[in-house]
Amino acid sequence: MAIPTTGVSWKDGGYDVVDNRFYSRGPFCSVLIRDNRGKDTDISPLAAGTPPTVNWSPFATDGKLRDDLLAYIRVDGQWQVNSATNEGWWLLGAIEERGGPDRKANIRHDDAMILQSNFPFDTDLTQEGITIQTTPVEVFKPLLLRLRMNLPLSLGDGTSIVEDVGEAKFNISKPVDADSIDRQILLLFNKKKTGKNLYSAEVYPLCKLTDIGNVKRSKTDADAPSLTWTVLPDPFHVNTDAADPASGDLIQALYTFWIGGDAWDDLAAPTGP
Repeated sequence: MAIPTTGVSWKDGGYDVVDNRFYSRGPFCSVLIRDNRGKDTDISPLAAGTPPTVNWSPFATDGKLRDDLLAYIRVDGQWQVNSATNEGWWLLGAIEERGGPDRKANIRHDDAMILQSNFPFDTDLTQEGITIQTTPVEVFKPLLLRLRMNLPLSLGDGTSIVEDVGEAKFNISKPVDADSIDRQILLLFNKKKTGKNLYSAEVYPLCKLTDIGNVKRSKTDADAPSLTWTVLPDPFHVNTDAADPASGDLIQALYTFWIGGDAWDDLAAPTGP
C-alpha cells in the first residue's frame, strides 16, 4: 500500500476513539462445573461437516443464556434436582469478593543469547498453561464438599451422585486414595449497558484440581478454601483455526470464549438500505 500524500489530525484519524461498552468488570459472575465424561460431554463450538455445524453453546439461538444448563436448582426457596432435561452443570454459588475466578497464565520461554549482543537473538516458548482459581463460600453445599475432596459428581453415564441438600444424617469423607477427577468449568458473565445485556462465557473443557487453599474460620472470613484447577487439552474440544478461518478446518482447542446478548447485537454495523 502506498503512503498517502496527505495526513490527518489525531481526532480526524480516529486515534482518540474509545468505547467503554467493551470494558468488563463487576459483580455479575457465575461459575459452573461438571465432570468431564469424554465424548459424552463434548462442548466443542462446532462439529465436523462441510461446512462445520454448530455443536454446543452456552447461549440459546436468540443470543440469551440457556435455561437448561443446571442439574440442581432452587424452587420456592428449596433446593432440588432439576426434573427437566438439562446439561448437568452445577452452580458453585456465591464467590468471595476477592476470590476469583482468577485465570492465570503460566508462560515460560527460552532466550537464545549470542556473543555479539546483550539482547536475545531469538526466543521460543517452552511452556504454556492456565490455572483457574476461585473461592466459593457456600461451604455447606454437598457439591463444594465433593469438589474440595476431589470426589466425582456423577457416574459414567452422567447420573448425579451429589447428595441432596437437607439429606438426613448427612456425612461425607475423603478417601485416602482418591482418583484424579476430570472436570469442565464454565464461567458466565453479564455486563449491563444502556439497559441491555452483554453476556460473555468461557468454557474450559478439561481441568484437574491442583491446589486447595488454607481454611481459616474467623469472624470476618468464610470457612472456605480457594480451589485451583489446571486447564489441560481435551482431545474432543475442537474449533475452527483462528489463524486460517477461511479453511474451515477444525483443530484442537484449549478453551473457548463466547459473547452474546442484545447489547452485543447493538454493536454491529447496520445492514440493509
